[in-house]
Parts: sequence; C-alpha cells; structure tokens
Amino acid sequence: MRTFTSIVLSGLFFASFAPAALADWKSESEAGVVITSGNSTTQSLNAKSGTEYTFEKNMLRLQGSYLQAKQSGVLSALAWSLGLRYERELSQMLSVFAGQSVEGDQFAGILQRYNSDLGAKYFFYKQPKDFIWFAEGGYRYTKENAVTYSKGFQKARVYTEAEKNWTATTSTKLWLEYIPNFTLSDAWLFNTELSLSSAINSYFSIKTAYLVKYSNAPASISAKKTDTAFTTALVAKF
Repeated sequence: MRTFTSIVLSGLFFASFAPAALADWKSESEAGVVITSGNSTTQSLNAKSGTEYTFEKNMLRLQGSYLQAKQSGVLSALAWSLGLRYERELSQMLSVFAGQSVEGDQFAGILQRYNSDLGAKYFFYKQPKDFIWFAEGGYRYTKENAVTYSKGFQKARVYTEAEKNWTATTSTKLWLEYIPNFTLSDAWLFNTELSLSSAINSYFSIKTAYLVKYSNAPASISAKKTDTAFTTALVAKF
C-alpha cells in the first residue's frame, strides 16, 4: 500500500510543477477541506492535480488525487487515484482515447482497482468562453483487489460533462458517470458531481463541489452503498 501511495504523491508533485510556461502544457491543482459521510465521516484535507500536454492533434493527461484523514490519531479515511490518458482528435468535435488508472479506497473495501479504458469523446457544444458539453463512451476492463477477493470485470463506461460560464469569473459544472458491469450485473457504479467556481484572478479560484459515489454492490459487507463529499477548495490553473 505504501508503494501505491508513493506513486500517487509523485504524480501529484509532477503535475503541480509541470512546465506551464510552455504553450502546450496546462496544469490545474486544488487543495481544500472535505466533509464526508457514508463509509467514513470526518473532516480532512484533500489534494488533486492534473496536467495536460498537447502536441498537434494528440493530448496526454496525467492526473491524481489523495485524501487522508485521522480521528484522534486513528486513520479514518484513505482514498487515492492516479491515471494516464492518451487522446487523439479526429475532428473538431470527435476524438478517441485510451487510458490506464489505478485507485484505492480502504474504507470502501478497495485495496487497488486497475482500470483500462478505450473509447470515444464527442462534443455536443464547444464554446470555451460560454458553454461546453460533451459525452464519452467506451469499454473498460477492471482488475479489482478487494479485502475479500481479487477479480477481473468486463465493464462499459458512459460519462457526460457540462460546464457553463455565467460571467467572466463564475462558472458551474455538472458531470455524471455510469459504469455497468457485464461480468457481475449487480455491481454497477454511478458517480456525479456538481460544482461552482469563482475566480479570484487569472490563476486562482475558489471551488465548491458536492460529489456522490454510489456502488450497487460494495466490495465489503460492512461498506455502505453511497459516499458523499462536500468540498471547498482553492484551485490554481497555469
């Protein structure tokens, strides 16, 4: 477990200090307070970071997240993720992608979950200064190491995201993700997040978000089906 934690922290460090001065690089990092309920109820700090490198019609994205909390010196929450994705633009509105990620959530019974993705991305509306709406769909293979088992699953992934800029400094974003499981039909996942961002200046903004994660068949018998997280974070974009 320490090895995977080190990988996640290394990814976050790399993304935070990527050479943003280069025109082809983009970096976004955030840190803030999280209030969670469900499999763990606590107040803690979290960190997320993502870096994109674009060359011609190709894009590479490295992203990671890390959450750790303790209550009275006892670990009460530990969740992390790290992913790498390649995307190829076929037209202004359509692209294809391949990705590999790994994640863990100790209190949901997931030690490591490896996800391999192939799919396509289509923009319904693409005006960066006004409104962006796109959807993704594709195949996912998951190797899951849980507390009580280690299995592989054939899955699909359907994702949509919409972001609206209301003013020059205020925007909202909503995304939804549905992951059906073809190997074990009851073990489907649904995730969604609604967020509000207010810019402080051209580099920093305040983000408030509410995340819901639902697992219809949790990996652990003692785990609850629904986790929620309310986050207020400082976001830096370069």
